[in-house]
Amino acid sequence: MQKIWEFFENMNELVYVSDMDTYELLYMNKKAREMYGFKSMEDLAGRKCHELIMGCKEPCALCNNKELMPGYFKEWSYYNPLVGRHFELKDTMLEEGGRRLRMELAVDSTAQKQQSRMIDSYQKMEALSNEGMRVALQAETPDQTLEVILEYLGNALKGERTYIFERNAKGNDDNTYEWVANGVMPAKDMLQDLPAEVCANWYRNFREDKNIMIHDLEDIRESDPLQYENLKRQDIHSLVVVPLYDDKKIIGFYGVDNPPKGALD
Repeated sequence: MQKIWEFFENMNELVYVSDMDTYELLYMNKKAREMYGFKSMEDLAGRKCHELIMGCKEPCALCNNKELMPGYFKEWSYYNPLVGRHFELKDTMLEEGGRRLRMELAVDSTAQKQQSRMIDSYQKMEALSNEGMRVALQAETPDQTLEVILEYLGNALKGERTYIFERNAKGNDDNTYEWVANGVMPAKDMLQDLPAEVCANWYRNFREDKNIMIHDLEDIRESDPLQYENLKRQDIHSLVVVPLYDDKKIIGFYGVDNPPKGALD
């Protein structure tokens, strides 16, 4: 049986094998050991699968051992909070010398999940914008139309502030339109002629057809310090921002500040 495990050793997928009756972890391939922070198989000797993989003292509540049988693969997915990753899984049962063995192959799907959530959020914002536009077309002037759209977005997404920024003749950014929820201080007047370098990272993402989503401002403290300081002084802790186009040219962006957790998931 050891020869079989050697086949999985250098695969990109995570593979582990455990005894289905004792829960003893018998094998982890290199990718799995690296993910869970083990240098060698010796580090795993005598340890339980639920202890090392899920951080549980007792067998996992979601364990599907009872559903497994030789020649059949159980396919499912889950999020592992111990390593903070999403996995797509295939489980099966093997039999060796009277022992029942569980083998699991796991594909790390975290990046795909995150990308999917971003796409979904972008589509939601587009749908809300389109509905807001339908309502706003009844306004008497272009300025009133934009104000209606921003109010509609702010209320729909339960944000504290919605806004439009436009690039000015110097290449800096001006906050040209703004809506704020009850009790929120307007910020438009202090956000005029914002130096181009503050939003430079955002525009680089826009040119790659990406929007900006910040779930926690502290996430960008090191990677984007200028924008971090700009948002910090406005008491912004989360936001989503989408580029504005004029004939395929990026001319600015619109966004929502401090939507509640989960509003854009």
